[in-house]
Amino acid sequence: PDNDKCQSTTGWVPIESLEDLEGPIALYHRDEQLYALAIPPKEEMQARADTNEQVPALYTLDNASLMESEPLSVEQVFAVRRSVPMAGPADAEATMYSLKSFVGTYLSADRHGRLSCASTAIGALEMWTPVLLPDRGDGAIAFMIRPPGVSEDRFLSAETNNTAPEGRPAVLTGSTLPVHIHALGTSIGYSQVFFAKCQAAIRQKRQQAIAATAADSIVGIAPMSGNLAVDEATQAKRFQSFQGGRPRPTAERSMPDLNSAKQAGKYGEGLLDRREKTKSDRYCK
Repeated sequence: PDNDKCQSTTGWVPIESLEDLEGPIALYHRDEQLYALAIPPKEEMQARADTNEQVPALYTLDNASLMESEPLSVEQVFAVRRSVPMAGPADAEATMYSLKSFVGTYLSADRHGRLSCASTAIGALEMWTPVLLPDRGDGAIAFMIRPPGVSEDRFLSAETNNTAPEGRPAVLTGSTLPVHIHALGTSIGYSQVFFAKCQAAIRQKRQQAIAATAADSIVGIAPMSGNLAVDEATQAKRFQSFQGGRPRPTAERSMPDLNSAKQAGKYGEGLLDRREKTKSDRYCK
């Protein structure tokens, strides 16, 4: 990546690693035009006979470039997280992620390749394995899944033909070609390549947390213990400019946010956020 992309701390930027997937993500597909993956807007759902099922689709972005594009609405943003946050490195689930829409439902694919966004819980149909494709461009990625009852991996796909599962056409606005989105692809080709963008500010916080942990290991500081109160106190002592010779704790002593961050595998970022709230580390922002 060039220097401008490396230094960007605002807006939406192409992902560079799997860690960048954790948080708000926008997904795009590009052929003759640029498309954004989204769930249908409320007005469109109300016009349908069946309003109980959210069917994701690709929406045309007229006169848009991939590098400059950002989500135009909450329907185009998915909150991505590890499907099983506590999975160990040797577990198959350690590399699986789930995509949550703004209404709290997850992107799913059944054994017939049909997509939906109706489930409010994560199961086998909502667990995707991302595959980074750096040779296909900045932020290029494919999403693989193997629903129960299927003997081979399938890929999220977008095609300008009629091979989509019956009854599941994409709903497009302003498109000259019908683009169908499904999970029937059995290998990665042009139709399986998507482009993911994350928020630059969130990436920066994550990188700061990683850098702080790396610095600790270099100078021989013990790693965080996992005890929320102890780790926060340790962080305050290390980074605060003391007033009256005593570190200043966070204004809110309850720990639910930090505990949630720990469960989601974002413990270091959570501690960084709490230091930022007390302005205990001038390099937090």
